[in-house]
Amino acid sequence: MTPTELRDRFLQYFEERDHQVVASSPVVPIGDPTLLFTNAGMNQFKDLLLGNEMRDYKRAASVQKCIRAGGKHNDLDEVGRDGRHLTFFEMLGNWSFGDYYKKDAIVWAWDFVTDVLDLDTSRLYVTVYKDDDESFGIWADDVGLSADRILRLGNVEEGDEENFWSMGPTGPCGPCTEIFFDFHPEDGDFDWVEGFDEHRLVEIWNLVFMEYDRDEDGEFNPLPQKGVDTGMGLDRAAMVLADTDNIFQTELFLPIVRRTLELLGEPVEQEWQSFFRGDRFTNFAVVADHSRAVTFALVDGARFSNEGRGSVLRSILRRAVRFGRQLGFEGPFVYQVSKAVVENFGDAYPELREMGDRAGELIRVEEERFFRTIDRGIELFDDVADRLESDSATEIPGDVVFKLHATFGFPPDLTQVMADERGLTLDWDGYQAEWAEHQEASRGKDVYADTGGQWVTVSEGPHSEFVGYDRDSASTEVRKFRALNDGQFDVILSRTPFYGEAGGQVGDEGVILGAEFRLAVHDTQRGPMGWLHTCTVEQGVFDENTASGPINARIDSARRRLIQSNHTATHLLHEALHEIVSPEAFQAGSLVAPDRLRFDFSHGSPVDQAQLDAIEARVNRFIAEGHPVVTHDNVDRDTAVGEMGATAIFGEKYGDKVRVVQIADSPSVELCGGAHVANTREIGLFRITSESGVAAGIRRIEALSNAGALEAYNRDRALVAELAGALKTSPAHLVDRIASLTEERAELERRVDQLAQKLAAQDSGRIVDDAEDVDGLKVIAKRIDVQTRDEMLNYADSLREKLGEGVVLLAAAIDDKPALLCLVTDGAFKNRGLKAGDLINEAAAHVDGRGGGRPTLAQAGGSNLDGIAAAVDGFSAIVRAALA
Repeated sequence: MTPTELRDRFLQYFEERDHQVVASSPVVPIGDPTLLFTNAGMNQFKDLLLGNEMRDYKRAASVQKCIRAGGKHNDLDEVGRDGRHLTFFEMLGNWSFGDYYKKDAIVWAWDFVTDVLDLDTSRLYVTVYKDDDESFGIWADDVGLSADRILRLGNVEEGDEENFWSMGPTGPCGPCTEIFFDFHPEDGDFDWVEGFDEHRLVEIWNLVFMEYDRDEDGEFNPLPQKGVDTGMGLDRAAMVLADTDNIFQTELFLPIVRRTLELLGEPVEQEWQSFFRGDRFTNFAVVADHSRAVTFALVDGARFSNEGRGSVLRSILRRAVRFGRQLGFEGPFVYQVSKAVVENFGDAYPELREMGDRAGELIRVEEERFFRTIDRGIELFDDVADRLESDSATEIPGDVVFKLHATFGFPPDLTQVMADERGLTLDWDGYQAEWAEHQEASRGKDVYADTGGQWVTVSEGPHSEFVGYDRDSASTEVRKFRALNDGQFDVILSRTPFYGEAGGQVGDEGVILGAEFRLAVHDTQRGPMGWLHTCTVEQGVFDENTASGPINARIDSARRRLIQSNHTATHLLHEALHEIVSPEAFQAGSLVAPDRLRFDFSHGSPVDQAQLDAIEARVNRFIAEGHPVVTHDNVDRDTAVGEMGATAIFGEKYGDKVRVVQIADSPSVELCGGAHVANTREIGLFRITSESGVAAGIRRIEALSNAGALEAYNRDRALVAELAGALKTSPAHLVDRIASLTEERAELERRVDQLAQKLAAQDSGRIVDDAEDVDGLKVIAKRIDVQTRDEMLNYADSLREKLGEGVVLLAAAIDDKPALLCLVTDGAFKNRGLKAGDLINEAAAHVDGRGGGRPTLAQAGGSNLDGIAAAVDGFSAIVRAALA
């Protein structure tokens, strides 16, 4: 049975038992700040299990994309150590929300593995929670499993959470029962109850019975309804069906391994049994697993960064690069391996085919950054490791771990891998102290903490129906609300004109009016519960009693109109970039706010001013021509992309039915759920304010439209008028006037330089005559009045011509900072062994600075102006010490 058949057979089995087949949610959780990544199939059903959400089904089945590479569930370090652990995997799952419970779940699971998968029952074992007599009885009495194949494990009260599952430190949880497969029955009998053999027994299915909601204090509160949450790892099930004990020796990974071998120039077919037990297994396993994880995460909206989810993603990629480098890769390669991921999984997950190329481009850019520093980082690590071993030490200092991270891009977990290979440890406390100081702003901050209280249900029924595309207000009802720690409330409405932040467009603001209260809405976000209106009470009292009954929700209309202008302008900007800069440039992020817009896109070099002018002119032409903006709702996704040519924005998630925004008589056609003007003429004006690089291969354009663009033009006009007045000319002649003044300034600077040289020449003779004799050597130390370092050099050159054999220190205050220059004549260098760099560093200590240069000429800077006198006065002593 192939992995594709396994997915299909699982969903079919439970669909025949009245389960609603639900699509996988993104591996990047939407609206759930408690998770780094989606780590289980139940994540998207969290609020159903808590009783905070109602759907039109009580049974569900899915194949969920998951990543476990951070937080409680973290398998990152285990990948490649055996053939069983992964960061990315697919979870086959079935659920009951207050419907069936333990008996049906257990009986169906046994039926599926023994009848559908046709597994040998003599190789199956199960575990139950320590006091779950009900599950034990079902396995023994209903399934007919002998008691010596059922093991009781776990004790939550003592911190042992075996056979007790939870999504995280808080949330739904409960006892579970697990099915294990014996991979090596040829090793003979063993006492299952007395000894758990991890070498032989691998968990393939976990059936969780959700009974509790664990709060932040660790207390277990009964859920409103009991639920079933099961998870069978597709990868492990495929391993069983392939009759191997190594996940990587399945069709889930072999195409990825073959692509890696191809890129290395090696035969793509191997004797796999020995290949996956060879010395290079870990390297190929890490490259295959990590390439898959990074590709899926990027397609689902994750981005590389230095914080949170993006930092973990970057760590995964850099681990892959390091292990791949050991295989022989000397440049970016993961982006090419990712193509095999797209080919192998694209039929099951169409978003990979749509966005895989763009994900590959982001991987390539990130790889190039790391490859520029990896050799230097490894060299630093090896030097430190060699020194430790020679000193019989075993711990890599925290400052070295920090430097590898901050300077060379080695995440500490990667340094840990390298240390493990050489039998060394890391000074984690020292590293964390350095990193905490480096990221002072984020110290003690848990960006994944949920600061909300318990939800209060006011009314039942459908919620979060958005009616705000063509309406500014709506009669509605409060469905739920919760108090936040900062005195605000999150409110969910039955229907709303407020746009919840998505696709770069910020959430709406406005008011919610009830009979006894007035709420100011400061933001609107989309979460797993629905559209959250974050409010404060402006008037009256807002509680469970006053919140009931009809209310009116009204957005800030003027603010929304500006947002709509900026959003449509963003679409026009996107189209202009394709036309003028590159058709390959893809959107990598955006912000659509009332006062500005920001657009990030892939491009390897800055957009020059001529191109920016052309983009601005093209957008303004479409605005002036007054093109209607047409929306097409509930369009089949394939029709939108294939027939209508709509652009799907990288990182955005779309369903089977999509909304298409088309600017008539223009090439601009995009999948978009945002709010737009009805006609481009409403935008009024468009103006680019800046273009910059925000990451390797990613550029950013910031711009204004409508009133913001007009205000910017008016400010510039006023500024030009003010400059023209100050320069005593008209705005029309301002450029000529500035050019004339620039020429005059250059001529004056030339003349000043000439005068300075003459003065230096005239003064040099007197200065040399006053030189101090130190052991037969002429020594000059003097503070001079100059404006630039070039003038200091002129002085030095004049002195060199007349000094003979000697040493000079010149000091000055330039731009309110101390500047030192040391001259050692050729004779003093060759005959007396003096070096300008050594002398100036001694003198620079007085001004809290350091310097460097050639043996006969060196310069230094500093921060302590008051130390110049001491540097000059003490220079003769420095020279005497150097001659001694």
